[in-house]
Amino acid sequence: MVLQHAPHLVDPVIAGAMGLNEAYATAQENKAKANSAEVQLARLREEDPELADRVVEGDLTLAGAWAERTARVEEDKRQRRVATRLLEEIVPPLAQARGTRTFIRYDPAFASGTPITRETIAHAMTALTEMDQVWQERDLP
Repeated sequence: MVLQHAPHLVDPVIAGAMGLNEAYATAQENKAKANSAEVQLARLREEDPELADRVVEGDLTLAGAWAERTARVEEDKRQRRVATRLLEEIVPPLAQARGTRTFIRYDPAFASGTPITRETIAHAMTALTEMDQVWQERDLP
């Protein structure tokens, strides 16, 4: 409890300058403050102003807003994970085909899925250009 809610008191407790009970009481107070409705609403306003507005308007409880916020964060993580895996599956093999005779040997008669058309290639090129722009904006290698 002290480590989590009053870490600045750990050293004084270890050094014997403060009793553990006193530090624990302070940690409990800090925890209660952190969990107060005002603090939670302020934090929600920073993280998701739209949800905070809905709480203030009475459309949503604070607990409901935090549940929705958590669900949104988890969904965002899921979508980022899926997008990352998709790009990992597509981009490296495409890069490996550069400079090979792979493109010359393409035969629609052997296509097992959707045949590749010039339109598909144009869309792929646009997607790669967009990807490059995002990588530059995010300063990714």
